[in-house]
Amino acid sequence: MEPRNVMDTFNNIFDLAIIIGGAMILYYAVQMKTVDKIKVGVMIPPDVNVQKMKDRAGFINYSYPRHVAQGIALVLLGVTGIFCDLIGRGDIHVIIYGIALVVLLIGNLMIDKGKRKFY
Repeated sequence: MEPRNVMDTFNNIFDLAIIIGGAMILYYAVQMKTVDKIKVGVMIPPDVNVQKMKDRAGFINYSYPRHVAQGIALVLLGVTGIFCDLIGRGDIHVIIYGIALVVLLIGNLMIDKGKRKFY
């Protein structure tokens, strides 16, 4: 058996962080939709006061599908990264991390647009 490269372990830690981040976004999105609890710092920026929302239900309806899509995309990217290590294609991690960064940025820009719309 061939010894594992330290970089593979580092990549797996990043992949697990991406999976956990995506799972957290999914969890808080479902919590936001089911029990009407908006997690400040995860779902919206910490500088936003959720008590002063003009249309709380509208924001939830706007942001829920976007958060779910973002969470699922991140979980799938993390799992894909681990799978790439298993088949010996660790070089694909750079692409996966780039896509994960783009998913986070686009998701956050969409939520910021909704924040301005509903506050």
